[in-house]
Amino acid sequence: MLSGQHRTASKDAQLKTFSRRLTDCTSAMVDNYAAIVTGLKVEDDSRLTSTNQAFQDNYEVSVRCTNILKAGESLINLISDLKECLIFQDFPSLNASLSQQKTVLCDSKVSMVSEGTRCRDALLLLLYEMEQEYYSDSYR
Repeated sequence: MLSGQHRTASKDAQLKTFSRRLTDCTSAMVDNYAAIVTGLKVEDDSRLTSTNQAFQDNYEVSVRCTNILKAGESLINLISDLKECLIFQDFPSLNASLSQQKTVLCDSKVSMVSEGTRCRDALLLLLYEMEQEYYSDSYR
């Protein structure tokens, strides 16, 4: 019973971790996008020259875009981790699938055995008829 509780606690902790990762990635993407949009405002009272301001804005947009891409890659990794978790930790579903496959294979085996038996019987009958014909032939 303790093992089942440990598994449930472990699964809950893992789900909380996934949820936190999802929240962190999406908030990072939104924050960086908002910073890009806010940084694109034209300010007349800037102390920097327009060329320097353009280089600074370009650099900031590049950094923010890189941060958005990193958050997107983290989301893709999160999706991969969720798929692995679903595949490797969903034992009831795996057992049901294996059970169903075993049933299908057993049914297939039974039908193949019956088909093989039917073919054997048909061949034996043909062989018997051929032997009868061979041994009753007057030209032998």
